[in-house]
Amino acid sequence: MRTFGVSRAFGDVPAVKPPSRAVHAGRELGARSPLAPDLSTAAVHVYTDLDDYDAVAKGERPGHYYGRNSNSNREMLEKAVAELEGAEAGLATGSGMSALHATILALAPRPATIVATRELYGGTMALLRQDFEPAGYEVHFVDLADLDAARRALAGAGLVLAETITNPLCRVPDLEAIAAIAHERGVPFLVDNTFASPILCRPLELGATAVMHSVTKYIGGHSDLLAGVAVGSATAIGAARARSVRTGTPLGPFDAWLALRGLRTLDVRMRRHSENSIALARAMQKMDGVARVHHPLLEDSPSFPVASRLLPHGAGGMMAFDLEGGRDAVQRMMLRFKLVAFAASLGGVETTISYPEITSHRSLTPQERAELGVTPGTVRVSVGIEDADDIVTDFAQAISA
Repeated sequence: MRTFGVSRAFGDVPAVKPPSRAVHAGRELGARSPLAPDLSTAAVHVYTDLDDYDAVAKGERPGHYYGRNSNSNREMLEKAVAELEGAEAGLATGSGMSALHATILALAPRPATIVATRELYGGTMALLRQDFEPAGYEVHFVDLADLDAARRALAGAGLVLAETITNPLCRVPDLEAIAAIAHERGVPFLVDNTFASPILCRPLELGATAVMHSVTKYIGGHSDLLAGVAVGSATAIGAARARSVRTGTPLGPFDAWLALRGLRTLDVRMRRHSENSIALARAMQKMDGVARVHHPLLEDSPSFPVASRLLPHGAGGMMAFDLEGGRDAVQRMMLRFKLVAFAASLGGVETTISYPEITSHRSLTPQERAELGVTPGTVRVSVGIEDADDIVTDFAQAISA
């Protein structure tokens, strides 16, 4: 892991822990520095020396010259997430999907076989099917929890893609074992770490090649921005950055500023999200009308042994459950909520629910959803940071109808 350096304003600390890293990463403070970073909205910077401009444009000197190439707020966010993940470099883009797209093409620039976890965010699945397959890539969706199946699928593959905690049923594949297989085969390994955040899991330390986040979710944390970040080696991220610049997907300065502000409280939020989600999951196991609860740290979860090892500090705020009565029962529950809201995203401070059948996994056929275990009664929950008893009470009274 990289050593985290702080300025003289905070003392010479050679390596600080992730909570402190989240607060200070991405910038150095000197005398008279603004404690909150300035927002730079400039699209272009002025130069008076041709050699100076040329050196900055080549990356030989620090600085910014055009907003599509770099920006001070974007750079701070990129450095901060890279430091948290233990990466050499970072790239911030306008959404998680654009970060994912640029990183896949950086790791597999020509048509190849992509092996992806079978249980996958619907938007990612649509990207692979509707954009990569028509471009000549071959995509295989595999149950990566089955390491024998993973080993067979990775023979001759050009990329393997997994999620730390899967969407929407919150299963945890053995990233360390998958990374070992990928390394044996010489296959780059890309991990979507959105649900866990770098506070709870750092896949590069487990052997991943690159990591991406939908910053819109936990890193931003307040449902008020769209952003994505990818981190990894300087070579891989350099290739992703070049493509992002060419295609015009870099993150704007204000969303970068908001995301960095959200990042500062990531540790305290993830602790509360984690505590509340497992409390709600355990309470829901006892509620009439709930057929099944999906949380990786429940003792009866198939992911429990792996999740206990890879996520020792908690599994974040995501969970799901299957409600008896299907879609009609979900609709009745929604009408009774007092605290919880329906919202087709996640990772905010508020507790929200989503209905995968018409949100994250609407691009799948009913048969495909059924094969994944997503039923007409499946509800995904993003558990917020409210009082845990209040969250449980609201679900209990809404489901009791």
